[in-house]
Amino acid sequence: MKKFVYLLALVIMLSPVVCASGHHHHSHNYHHNYHNNSSGSSSSTPVYLINKEVKNDVVKFPDCNDHYAIQETTTNFYSDGSRKIFTNSTIYNTDGSVLIDNCNSVQHLIYEDKHYFIINRQKGYQLTDSNAKPVTVRKYSYMRELAPDRLLVKYQKHYGIIDMNEETVVPVKYRSFEEIGKNIYLTKLNGYYGIIDINNNTILHNDNDKIKPLYDTFVVKKEGRYGLLDISARKILDIKYDKIDKLGEYIIVKKNNKYTVYDYTGKLYSDKQYKKLRLKRNHLQGLNNKNVWVEV
Repeated sequence: MKKFVYLLALVIMLSPVVCASGHHHHSHNYHHNYHNNSSGSSSSTPVYLINKEVKNDVVKFPDCNDHYAIQETTTNFYSDGSRKIFTNSTIYNTDGSVLIDNCNSVQHLIYEDKHYFIINRQKGYQLTDSNAKPVTVRKYSYMRELAPDRLLVKYQKHYGIIDMNEETVVPVKYRSFEEIGKNIYLTKLNGYYGIIDINNNTILHNDNDKIKPLYDTFVVKKEGRYGLLDISARKILDIKYDKIDKLGEYIIVKKNNKYTVYDYTGKLYSDKQYKKLRLKRNHLQGLNNKNVWVEV
């Protein structure tokens, strides 16, 4: 009897586990992602890893003979045809010893003849010196060198600029921060747009409804009126016009139902005013006061 009970228990232990749906459950080493099928049915098709490729690249830093990095790129291939790419970088000293490991990305920079690294790990971006000692205290969600002693950072969904000592240059308060010229940046604050330079000098206050590029210029909109800036954010036209738009390679400006023409750089193309403008076979024509189309 004891032998029979032992054999029965052994059979139960070796039997596959049956789920409530009646399907057998098998364990394996793959991680499954589940997606609903196109028919909208509650059933799903498992997606699993079928192959992976690993590639190692040696990264040499410009003007640096003391360090190098090895970037490991892993590509995972899945059963549904998709793929995911993961990178991991390790910084080495020239003797082969590890300086900093487990980095998603690495940037090397030199300031006052000293070498630094911007490293990105799971907890965020940080600036370190050449001995792997952290220079910045905060963990930023983004960090990039803009110029010597100027780092663009993002912290708690806001952008700003710090120096190499983590001192604030441009307050970390802007919701967007876009370079539109050499060391000139378009910013967004509380829904309004402005322009500052890399040292926090104000070119346009954040009280404009829109600032957008137009060829080699920028159109500014404020309270239903338009103005024009050059590529260095210097004023070409005051914010007082009814409309500023493009026509072919030209910029047309409307004021009191009259149009004036500028070229793509914002330079006045014709000082005459027209009731209408058009392009005909790539020739710019304007309707004058006599209702005659003339070459502009």
